[in-house]
Amino acid sequence: MKRTSCIFLILTVFSAFLWAGGRKDAAPSGTASPAAAQDTAPQLSGKKVIVADANSTHHLNLYVAYEKGLFAKRGLEVEIQQTSSGVAAVVGGEADIVFNCPTGVITPIARGQNISIIAQVKIPCTSVLVVPADAPYRTPADLRGQQIAGLSTTCCAVILIRDALRSRYNIDFELVTLAPGAAIAALDAGQVKGAILEEPFVALALLARDAQGRPRYKTLFNGESDADGDGRIDPNLAGENPPCRTINANRDFLAARRGDARVFIEAIAEADQLILADPAAPDIVDIAAKYVSVDRQAIINSNPKLGFTTRLATEQLKGYADALVRQGTIDTNPGDALFAPEFKGITW
Repeated sequence: MKRTSCIFLILTVFSAFLWAGGRKDAAPSGTASPAAAQDTAPQLSGKKVIVADANSTHHLNLYVAYEKGLFAKRGLEVEIQQTSSGVAAVVGGEADIVFNCPTGVITPIARGQNISIIAQVKIPCTSVLVVPADAPYRTPADLRGQQIAGLSTTCCAVILIRDALRSRYNIDFELVTLAPGAAIAALDAGQVKGAILEEPFVALALLARDAQGRPRYKTLFNGESDADGDGRIDPNLAGENPPCRTINANRDFLAARRGDARVFIEAIAEADQLILADPAAPDIVDIAAKYVSVDRQAIINSNPKLGFTTRLATEQLKGYADALVRQGTIDTNPGDALFAPEFKGITW
């Protein structure tokens, strides 16, 4: 009996010890543990975040977050520096963050350079094929050998449309590398037969009228048109909801200032919601017009197409990497190494 009582006493004391320890470490129901609380309340460094930017309505969430004070209200100081070499600036450490076409970031990541993808900017890619209103194209096969303007061989939309033509129709077009404004000018002059354009340049082209007031251009094979007149909408050559630009950061910046990066993305996510609530609202359009020299009506027409989100479309982005491997731009697909581990569970 004495032995049994002794064992019972020991077990009781030991259980009480475990219970007390559990009460000490466990968080009350509905609250985070101290470690989790620290993780959900990012610590700011007090340093300025430098964003290297090339003006685009696709970066409207950056401008809205800045102009609406969404960074400042979180205690984060942000400076937007205009440059056409944003990825290089981030890789070199002259800037912390850049908004860019993902294929332009996948390449340096695959080559081991100092940059990672931290969040999506928008889905879908809004680039489509724009052709003269009287263009005789009835099927995608009619594009065989045609001179088509596009930003580059590594542009997401060029990759998607070209891969679709090659795989489904065994054809290709001749790419004429031109920036959007120059591409529209080449269309006007009849120097190219079509152009792969992004918004708001698509909207700008569709607003153009001839001397009789008729539309000068139309879009084809983008899931909205019926080129052959059979009463059915033609499939989108670029696919369904392909991802567009990404937010990308210097790896050293992420390692040293994870809290700054987290708060930056929180502000962008709030800006996304403001835009999506009314993308053609006068104050939103005013902000876009402040940063981008494009006809105001083109901004109004194109803004509703810009599906802002911070959630990364990882599989499709890795698909872009596969395409870059196929064309010989990179040797191997980095896979999940494209994405910053600091943002796993947050944006991907």
